[in-house]
Amino acid sequence: MKYFSMILFFGLLIGCVGNVAVRMPLQEIQKENMLARVKVNDLRAPGVAASKREAAFGVPMGNITFDPPEVQVIKNLLEIELSKLLEGKGLQSQQDYVCDINEFGVNTNTTPLYWDVICRVSLVLKYNEKEYNLSGTDTERT
Repeated sequence: MKYFSMILFFGLLIGCVGNVAVRMPLQEIQKENMLARVKVNDLRAPGVAASKREAAFGVPMGNITFDPPEVQVIKNLLEIELSKLLEGKGLQSQQDYVCDINEFGVNTNTTPLYWDVICRVSLVLKYNEKEYNLSGTDTERT
């Protein structure tokens, strides 16, 4: 029984190891209603996974990727929300924005009793010589 429990435990642990792709649906945008055009610059370190899964005691279990990539998700969301704001202000000409991604990642913090999924976002939105820092974190316990 002791060996069976150990084999079951390691089997479950190995079954959880591997990369995970998070699929995020993009909202459809009507081109004629697109008042905001956003250019997104990913300033995160290239080749370094921003999102990782870890088991208890920091044991690596794989990377987390996004489908579509984070740059496309942020661009889509900002263009939709900024277009709504511009339309609400009565503007009808297209406006150009630049968004720098400083941080966008999801990680896990694990204890024997639960997993915390921690999301971190840090962006800088630029428009007409002005910069707006947008950042936040959120934790979901599973």
